[in-house]
Amino acid sequence: MSAGAWPSSTLSTRRAVANHHRTALLRLALCFGMLIVVLGQVWVNSGVLIVIDRAARTLVDAEQYPILTAIALGADHIGQREPIAGVLLGCAATLARYQRTWRPIVLSIAALLAVNFVVGVLKISYGRGKPQFGDTAPFVDGMIFPSGHTANVVITWGLLAYILITYGYLRRRRAAIRIVITLSLLMGLISWYLDTHWVTDIIAGWLIGAILLQGLILIDTMWRWRPPRTAALAELPTEVIRFPDSPAELRTTEPTGVR
Repeated sequence: MSAGAWPSSTLSTRRAVANHHRTALLRLALCFGMLIVVLGQVWVNSGVLIVIDRAARTLVDAEQYPILTAIALGADHIGQREPIAGVLLGCAATLARYQRTWRPIVLSIAALLAVNFVVGVLKISYGRGKPQFGDTAPFVDGMIFPSGHTANVVITWGLLAYILITYGYLRRRRAAIRIVITLSLLMGLISWYLDTHWVTDIIAGWLIGAILLQGLILIDTMWRWRPPRTAALAELPTEVIRFPDSPAELRTTEPTGVR
């Protein structure tokens, strides 16, 4: 190994980690900006998104398709808090035991507490009514905005995929991401089809889940990464060179046959 191998490797690693963190922060900023737009239009009950809310509700009637509605009601469980939280915590506990680290459990508990707190505060603050009432206005003592189901799907299934990849043995990262995206879109479609949420409720839930998920992953990657420690002087290989105490000792250590 050359003398400059470790410093150059450390520098390249630092740059890669810095680029990863910068990209994650940009994604967080984008999602946060989009969430601000949704929150603002719902607050004033005006804008393009509110027009979409009112138009989308007239596109389908779940009562006309009883079989499809029954399937949708069954699939609605992919976003319910209790069953998916149990799956997440169970997997986190298993990984924590085998990997001998508390991080999967800490991340899972933090995710569940954060999503319930944020969604709960916004539901109480906005007080938006159900689509069945036909009014998109907030502050009517409702509890429908934002959608807890879509937020739960994004952060719970997304975090499950992350800890299985990071602390487990799941190597198909792209497949896991596709599954999480599919489940998130499916949950949003089910909520719209069953007329349990406005479109803006669903979008806000997606964005809240994405913000919390990306934030937790960013914190975990910053927590896990440590720059490689350079070798201390005491760890470097050394040879002890001992000089003979006398010419007689030198003669006794002289190889045979040498004169």
